[in-house]
Amino acid sequence: METVKPELLQAVILSKDEEPNLQRVLAKLTWLDRVVIVDSFSTDATLAIAASFPNVTLVQRVFDTHAGQWNYGLSLADSKWILSLDSDYVLTDEFIAETRRFIQADDKVAYDTNFKFLVFGKELKGNNTTPRPVLFKKEFCSYYDDGHTQRLRINGDTGVYKSIILHDDRKSLTRWLSNQAKYSQKESDKLLNADPETLGFSSKVRKNKVVAPIFVFFYSLFVKGLIFDGWAGWHYTLQRTMLEMLVAMRLVEEENLKGNSHAK
Repeated sequence: METVKPELLQAVILSKDEEPNLQRVLAKLTWLDRVVIVDSFSTDATLAIAASFPNVTLVQRVFDTHAGQWNYGLSLADSKWILSLDSDYVLTDEFIAETRRFIQADDKVAYDTNFKFLVFGKELKGNNTTPRPVLFKKEFCSYYDDGHTQRLRINGDTGVYKSIILHDDRKSLTRWLSNQAKYSQKESDKLLNADPETLGFSSKVRKNKVVAPIFVFFYSLFVKGLIFDGWAGWHYTLQRTMLEMLVAMRLVEEENLKGNSHAK
């Protein structure tokens, strides 16, 4: 497969102890001349895996925020287009072909894509994610923090992929729980400190604390059809429900702490 010139397109990936995932991700990026990885000082085999791919440039940086880390990665890439990927995003051949067409057409600033989730290597019938911009012109885009994650500020027209990316995270449940504990804290802080008028519907449901975990459980199983995916579907559903429960518990805790401090 002919590689894409580095001045036209480069990929940027963030990593932190991604040994279970990184090999599969980088194996689908050999059509790029340059892949930039910003690593938060991994202690597993992440660095060795990255070094085994000649098109990878790895730089280590102490993690501050997701937006800070992503924008630093963008500063290291000197291409017109950026392919922004999590370290568990596995590209399909259809996605690669579509990306080549988009950067040649050059008539949009960014492109959103949908995802197909895999659990234990099995593709699920559905998931609760929304489209995310993964391909964009560096000149017109930058990241900003939003609760537990980051969002891309886009100055221009956005298109949509017909193809999908495989979200195939095989890290341990222990690691997942550790990550969600941090994410739920950031999300609860966002919900408590935001102007209520600026919150979207899903955020308002989360602030209710009771509705979100129940809604996500039944929505995942029956609306998205994950009940037909066996234990993989149950695993995904329980993860999504547990995340909502963690956010709810954080909100209860923070509200009670504030109430007790005001009572003194």
